[in-house]
Amino acid sequence: MISSRHNPRFRELVKLQSRKQRQQQGAFVAEGLRLVEDGLAAGWKPIELVVSPPMLSPETLARVREWDVPRLEVTPQLMAMASGTETPQGIMAVFPLPKHGPDALGGDLVLILDGIRDPGNAGTLLRSAAAVAAGGVLALRGTVDLSAPKVVRASMGGIFRVPWVQGLEARDAVRWAQDAGFRLLGLEPRGGVPFHRCDYSGKIALVVGGEAHGVNPELRQACAGILTIPMPGGQESLNAAMAATLVLYQAHIYKGL
Repeated sequence: MISSRHNPRFRELVKLQSRKQRQQQGAFVAEGLRLVEDGLAAGWKPIELVVSPPMLSPETLARVREWDVPRLEVTPQLMAMASGTETPQGIMAVFPLPKHGPDALGGDLVLILDGIRDPGNAGTLLRSAAAVAAGGVLALRGTVDLSAPKVVRASMGGIFRVPWVQGLEARDAVRWAQDAGFRLLGLEPRGGVPFHRCDYSGKIALVVGGEAHGVNPELRQACAGILTIPMPGGQESLNAAMAATLVLYQAHIYKGL
């Protein structure tokens, strides 16, 4: 069991808290037994498991030791250093970052994140996209890193169940949508077609912008339509994750999926 924070393998693990290091190492961390099992169940192969035996029940530890994955055992003190939470669960896994591009996104319903900076919202959007079996999530430059620990936790396993690509510019997203035959629909707080009256036939890419600045002008110009969620109660708007979830389910129901 490793007890020194200077251990080379442990030092590489801690570096994954940084976006730059995640990109350089091509890996990200999922923390907690449920998230690790979600990744395994979805067919993801961890690069490495990190466990702190004193923090796990005998049953959990026995199950973990049966998995055919390289394992790093550390003390509770080191697990706390590597953890992104106040109460570490004693287990995390290092997974490889996806290497595919936007061509990996399929189906006829895709979600585009444009300037979503809140990790909780981004994670919830991954969770919602996975829940409706969307063909993928495309995060544009300026959106929070989808491999960030807070996003991964908030996705509740959704990050493993839907293809995702990040780092594209708006113009690249427009070009991809045109080439792949997707109709872009933007979501804005006001001024658009009520979302429940929209025609969701064909291949749809729903663009949800950040709450501060909305949809990128270049993307908005390329949209075939703008959708709005009516607010009869007088509320100004819903947060981005809640609004996009409503529209995703409306499209899901419309398509009879």
